[in-house]
Amino acid sequence: MATKKKKIKSHVKYVKQQQKKNPVSEEKYQKRLRVARKKDNMRRLKNFFIILAVLVLALFIGGNVMLKKATGQTLFGCMKEAKELVDESTPETFRLAQTSYIYSDDGTQLAALSEDVDATYLEYDQIPADVVNAFVAVEDRTFWKNSGVDFKGIVRVCLNYVKSRGQVAEGASTITQQLARGTFLSNEKTLSRKIKEIFIAWELNKKYSKEQIMEFYCNSCCFANGIYGVEDASQKYFGRSVNDLSLSETAYLCAIPNRPEYYNPLRNSENAIARRNKILEDMYECGYITKEDGESALGENISVASVSDEDDNFYNYEVTYAINCAVRYLMKLDGFEFQYHFDDDEDYKTYTNYYDEAYKQAKHKLYTGGYKVTTTMNLDAQKGLQKVLNEQLESDDEVDESTGIYALQGAMTVIDNETGKVVAIIGGRSQDAIQQTYSLNRGFQSYMQPGSSFKPLAVYTPALEEGYTANSTLTEIDVSSAKKSTSAEIKKMGGTKYSLRRAVEQSYNGCAYSLFNEITPKVGLSYVEDMNFSRIVVSDDYNLSAALGGLTNGVNTVEMANAYYTLENHGEYTQTDCISSILNSNGDEIYEDPTSKSVYSQSAADQMTDILTGVLKRGTAEDLNWDSASDVEAAGKTGTTNKNKVGWFCGYTPYYTISVYVAYDDQRATKRIWGHSYPEKVWKEAMLFMTEGLDAKDFDLDTRHSSGSKDQVYDFDDSDSSAPAENDTTNQADQTQDNTNQGDQNNNNNTGIDGNIPSETDGINGGNIPDSSDSNTGDNTGGNTGGNTGDTSGDNKGDSSGDNTGGSTGDTTGGSTTNDGNTTGTDANQ
Repeated sequence: MATKKKKIKSHVKYVKQQQKKNPVSEEKYQKRLRVARKKDNMRRLKNFFIILAVLVLALFIGGNVMLKKATGQTLFGCMKEAKELVDESTPETFRLAQTSYIYSDDGTQLAALSEDVDATYLEYDQIPADVVNAFVAVEDRTFWKNSGVDFKGIVRVCLNYVKSRGQVAEGASTITQQLARGTFLSNEKTLSRKIKEIFIAWELNKKYSKEQIMEFYCNSCCFANGIYGVEDASQKYFGRSVNDLSLSETAYLCAIPNRPEYYNPLRNSENAIARRNKILEDMYECGYITKEDGESALGENISVASVSDEDDNFYNYEVTYAINCAVRYLMKLDGFEFQYHFDDDEDYKTYTNYYDEAYKQAKHKLYTGGYKVTTTMNLDAQKGLQKVLNEQLESDDEVDESTGIYALQGAMTVIDNETGKVVAIIGGRSQDAIQQTYSLNRGFQSYMQPGSSFKPLAVYTPALEEGYTANSTLTEIDVSSAKKSTSAEIKKMGGTKYSLRRAVEQSYNGCAYSLFNEITPKVGLSYVEDMNFSRIVVSDDYNLSAALGGLTNGVNTVEMANAYYTLENHGEYTQTDCISSILNSNGDEIYEDPTSKSVYSQSAADQMTDILTGVLKRGTAEDLNWDSASDVEAAGKTGTTNKNKVGWFCGYTPYYTISVYVAYDDQRATKRIWGHSYPEKVWKEAMLFMTEGLDAKDFDLDTRHSSGSKDQVYDFDDSDSSAPAENDTTNQADQTQDNTNQGDQNNNNNTGIDGNIPSETDGINGGNIPDSSDSNTGDNTGGNTGGNTGDTSGDNKGDSSGDNTGGSTGDTTGGSTTNDGNTTGTDANQ
């Protein structure tokens, strides 16, 4: 039987061992060593390829599994899709924009969106060599030689993916890959997108010449501020053709596309200068410029012109909102991370800059991408509600001298409670003769202080979550004193006692303020942040002023309608929009409805709804006479800001949720805007229009009488159905009227808000608030009539029975107030 030959692990080592045992000549020994080294190297190379094959196979299988799980596609599927996309493309694919269309809920075309992107398109031989060389030097030095893909970069991305456990850090994309992403894909940072990008780049490199790819790239890059293409960028930033730019200006321009917002010439010029310097150094390293040229360019000062980003097209309110919703969805697909929590103003401003740039890029994509956007906008509702707003405000025909647009304006948003979608949005009064009327959609673009309409969201429903109930006892403290006190001191303050239900119905500021102190602003506003209010700033808004709507940056009607819809929806929040479908240029559906989340418990939300029905029955909106006008149950809340600048009414039925504000665009102080004047009337007529012909219906509530852990009292004020109107008047010093408080008060107690809060002159800002012991404290036994709580004609709606409905302490607290006193006031206790 033959002996099995022993396997030699190292031929070099074996030859050395044999030389010791059986020496041979040096020449023969060296020859044997050379042969041994070759054999060992071949073995190593063989092992390397085996290991590489195993790794590639593992990567292929793992990549397939991950890709299949993420997108439902395999690598072969991605390869096939990439080939089809590129095969179907032509040079015109990278040159011509495709018109996008927006449709109403019944399929009526609302708008055709397009951009003229051909006016400044440059052929390759028209593009300066410095532009081409700058991009190659800084973005892709192997551009002229590679196959469209940087394989070292691919390995790095894969390793980063493994190391970060799926959190991909994108990098090392070639110019061809960037073109593939910008033309065919989103900017979403995922492994699946990267794999598709690689395959598309590979196919592009096979179909088009390098010169064509560079031409497509230079004409499609984003140069910040909604500018695309190197020639357009040169014209807008420097006022002349790119062929007339200096080397320094060229390098500066080519710095921008890498990260358009970070290198934005208008906001971050220093960053763009730093990258310009890098580009010049890279160009020198690559031999594209001389050292002298580079040094000269480094010393050149750069000056750019300001750029207007105004859209010259004027669309109706439903179209401008639909565009906004579609653009934001495309931003989401591109991987933009929306932020709703800001630590301070600097954090907010930084985010806003990035948001603005991402918005412009997504808007460009919408206008050029050939999308078909179907909305939930109902044209009949839009037309009817526009008429409602026009008619309710028609008594004020003052116009802005510079624009001719009505000075007194309003806005509203309507959400269908069955779908959670916006079906109508009114952004102001219509003036057919003035096209610019529609340039501002106040429904989602104007942010106003919400006044007392904010209380249910930030104070009372969170309190119900904390164990309070409709019957819990609250104290109507003096807010002007509370503003000067510590949290502990506020807890010891006395005042008239009311049930939580009564405090909401009558919009007592002192009750809201003291309760917010109990639950803390951090807890109360956490619920608001969960509903994606976009301008809450921790350093400014996390204070007691927020209890009364004192927010630094305000809210819009879409946000308020969405939040009140959440109450109607038993505490379940879904971020609203007006989109039902978005088809891309290939006819593929790319829209998915947002997921919902629980913000309030069903119990707390339903209790709040039950309480808010009382606002319309016996509270600040009693004069709506809703029950006489409709068989559909309704709940809502009024709101008025300091000095009667803005009035709100937010409310809902089982069918629809509507939020309304009315104000002058210049937010002037007035004597006649409050929650239950214009806004209340607009809301009533709007809701009657929306519910006309619908069956009588009550809210489907989990409970109307739940118990809780806090002290409870019977709602002893329920017998008083003549609830004082909210902020019907200005302070006593500013008007003449004869129904002043009738108790043993002196002449310095202004009628204030709700007829029960003296002197709302400066609201939360705190100026001119009387603090004397003989101001109206609300507990005098004689007939405190509640001040002038009627309309400006002096119709006194205070409680004629004299049972303590007017004059409880507390000031008007209005106000927005960052830092207790230096911004416009917000809540006029309504």
